Amino acid sequence: MGKKITLPLFPEASTPRPRVPNEKIRPLKKPTLDDARNRLGGRTNDEEPAPPGLALGRVVKVFANDGEAHVAVVVFANADEVHILVDGKRLRRVPPEAVHAYEGETPNDLRQIAADAHVFSLISEDQAVRYTDDEGELLSGKLVEKCRYGALVAREDGTLVAVGFRKLWPAASTDAASA
Repeated sequence: MGKKITLPLFPEASTPRPRVPNEKIRPLKKPTLDDARNRLGGRTNDEEPAPPGLALGRVVKVFANDGEAHVAVVVFANADEVHILVDGKRLRRVPPEAVHAYEGETPNDLRQIAADAHVFSLISEDQAVRYTDDEGELLSGKLVEKCRYGALVAREDGTLVAVGFRKLWPAASTDAASA
C-alpha cells in the first residue's frame, strides 16, 4: 500500500504521569506552535495541487502490497502524494497513481469522515469557523493556518489552538458577522 504515518500525540501538560521508581522527574513542556503545526501534518499553502479526481473527502480504492483492495478517504493530496484514511484509523501516504476510483456504496464507518474532509476542503484561511473543543463545547474562532489534517485557529480570546479537520466547520453567515 504506502508508507504508514504515525501521528504524534501530546500528553496533557497538566495531567500527571504515574511515577516510575528511580526515574528523573522532568516537567512536561507545553507544545509550541511548531509542534501543533507538525501534529496537524504541516502547512499546506505552498503545495502543488493534486491531480483531478483526488479531492478531499473522496472515497477511493487502494491496493495493498498483497493485492488486497482497501476503501479509504482522501484527507490530503498534492501533486506528489495522497494521504488516505483507511478504516477511519490508519493513515497511509501513497503516490497519486496508486489511488483508484471507488464505485461502490461508501462504507458506514467512512461516510462521516468523507463528509468532514469535504467540509474542511471548503474552509479558507482568515475565515470565521466553528469548532468543538476536547469537552465537546462548540466554540467560534478564525482559521489562521490550514494544515494537512486540521488547522490552527485563533479563539475569540486570541489564543491559538490546533483543531483536527473532523472538529472544524465554516461559521454560518450570521456567526461570521459576530466573530
